[in-house]
Amino acid sequence: MMFLTGGYMGKLNTVMEWIARFFIVQLIWILFCIIGLFVGGVFPATFTMFAICRKWINKQTEFPLFRTFWKLYRASFFKANILGWVMVATGFSLFYYFQLFRGANDTIQLVLFFVVSAMSIVYLMTIMFVIPVFVHFDIKLANVMKYAVITAISNPIQVISMAAVIAIFSMIMIQFPGLFPFFSFSLLAYSLMWLANTAFVSMERRVSKLNGTTRVAEIASNESR
Repeated sequence: MMFLTGGYMGKLNTVMEWIARFFIVQLIWILFCIIGLFVGGVFPATFTMFAICRKWINKQTEFPLFRTFWKLYRASFFKANILGWVMVATGFSLFYYFQLFRGANDTIQLVLFFVVSAMSIVYLMTIMFVIPVFVHFDIKLANVMKYAVITAISNPIQVISMAAVIAIFSMIMIQFPGLFPFFSFSLLAYSLMWLANTAFVSMERRVSKLNGTTRVAEIASNESR
């Protein structure tokens, strides 16, 4: 009986620890959005929250949360703002041209409408992976979008899952707006980062398998000579 009680209490303690983590990182995220006057703070704070979630997913939980958040926030401040506002500008541009060509009558405008529609779909798929790619890979800023596009196109199941998570999150926030200050974006960031991480792991396995197959082919070719 004591063993069962201890096991139950241990699981309850773990759950409470995770609730506290999500709650605290949510408050820190809000704080750093305010520190950056939202316009300059929302993207670095959001990118940093994804980086924190990545650490948790990789079973790194024993670190000072506020100090680590502050360090990552400062390190990514300019790059996150550049990348974030480029994404926003691209989204507005696509929306503008989508509206412009939506009532197309002639052939050229109709073709342009389908081109913009296709670009919009790729854009929506890509933005789900931009932040995870940024915090996961040590690559140049100019390559983040390229990696995000490749990852999104290569992992349609994760893209659909991430879209479903965002849709469910939006419905919950509409029904229970009081949850926003507590467990909203921190849980969303963790869920999206977890799904993105499964895509990264899947791609790494495919690359390793391909490299292994190539290596075996090279050995066989050398032996046949």
